[in-house]
Amino acid sequence: MTIVLNRERSAGRAIAWFLTDPPKLPGLEKGTKCYASHQTHCTALVGYTPRYGWHISVAHPFRPPTWNEIASARYQLIPDNFVMVMVLPPEEEYVNVHEHCFHLHECRCPR
Repeated sequence: MTIVLNRERSAGRAIAWFLTDPPKLPGLEKGTKCYASHQTHCTALVGYTPRYGWHISVAHPFRPPTWNEIASARYQLIPDNFVMVMVLPPEEEYVNVHEHCFHLHECRCPR
């Protein structure tokens, strides 16, 4: 079992993330890792593709994840030297598969 704890600066409290089996979802990229937090009941799917870079989905079963939960997952499960952003596409391109899930994508724009 892999356990990852967040650093104090990334969120207001320590959140432990446990590596678990990924769900059986259509279109899930090969190599996607799934983490769960027993403290918060959140799950995080982490993937990487050479074309698009890093992607993380943070979800909770019955409410939106908090900022601390999203930040903890980002800083513990994605290497620190990448900039991650939340994207709101044009409304006609918006897809909502899980009501309580937020996605962060690697930003490949210059800093």
